[in-house]
Amino acid sequence: MEKNGSFLEKIPAVLSSRISIFIYLFLFFYLVIFAALCLLIPALSNLAPTDMTQLIMGNYTNVLSALGASIAAGTGASIHSSVKKLHRKHDVLQETIDALHERLDRIERQGRNN
Repeated sequence: MEKNGSFLEKIPAVLSSRISIFIYLFLFFYLVIFAALCLLIPALSNLAPTDMTQLIMGNYTNVLSALGASIAAGTGASIHSSVKKLHRKHDVLQETIDALHERLDRIERQGRNN
């Protein structure tokens, strides 16, 4: 079960990796921008992505959804790791403050005993 957990934790990092975002941007450019240019410029019409290519690679809504999900996953993962670091720093600071209070109480007790 732990392997599944660690695998699931790696998914946002993979989705938001540079290669993943590059693939989605390439698909967006090829399936949307380049296809639109091929419609506007008749000389490029033979280079336009076919219906089968668009079906296999996904249409623009799927590509944009995947790109948005990748960016959101990366943002969520980075925020989550930042919050974890902040909590760790807070815990260390709290331990230091508690140790300081104990030390001050000890010094105060020693001052009363003398």
